[in-house]
Order: sequence, then C-alpha cells, then structure tokens
Amino acid sequence: MVEKRIRVRVFRFNPSADQEPHYQTYQVPLEPGMSAMTALDYIYQNLDGTLAYYDHAACDLGICGRCTGMIDGKPGLFCQTVLQGDVTLEPASKEKVIRDLVVQKT
Repeated sequence: MVEKRIRVRVFRFNPSADQEPHYQTYQVPLEPGMSAMTALDYIYQNLDGTLAYYDHAACDLGICGRCTGMIDGKPGLFCQTVLQGDVTLEPASKEKVIRDLVVQKT
C-alpha cells in the first residue's frame, strides 16, 4: 500500500534571525484521525527540530487553548483539528509572534 502524504505549510518567523516571516512546506505521512498537532509533532521529531509551537502532555484534550492557531485561515485548536489533506498552519496573531507558531499571550 502506498503511503499517503500531505503538504503541511507552516508559518515560520524567528525575530532574532529573520527579517520577514515566511512559510515552509513539509511532506508528512497522513494517518487516519491525524490532528494538526500530530503533524507538527512529526515535523519537529523527524524533519525540522527548529520548529517552535506549543506542545505539552495535556494537549489533545482541547481544554487549555494554548495550541490555538489559524488552520487554513480559520481559528481552531491544533490538537483537535483532524487533517484531511494539505493544510496551512499559522499563529493566531501574526503581530504577537515570539517565534514560528508561538505567540505572546495577554
């Protein structure tokens, strides 16, 4: 069986190294029921350990809201959003980016 892969386009910005934000696209194997958080975990663990995003042991419960971001232009929780195909992941607020998908909470 051929492994289905999706393109995950991720907002990247490191204020100490980048002058402007940019997007980076990763090829990720799609698994049934895979969340956006699972895709980010795969990217971090297998493709790019420099990716910054909120991840913690209590995630996948949809309670804390720390992983709120924009998923294909719509707000949602990365831990609760099931992926069906190619996706773009962005921070909830591009004006408050600390690094990549991590934003300053007020």
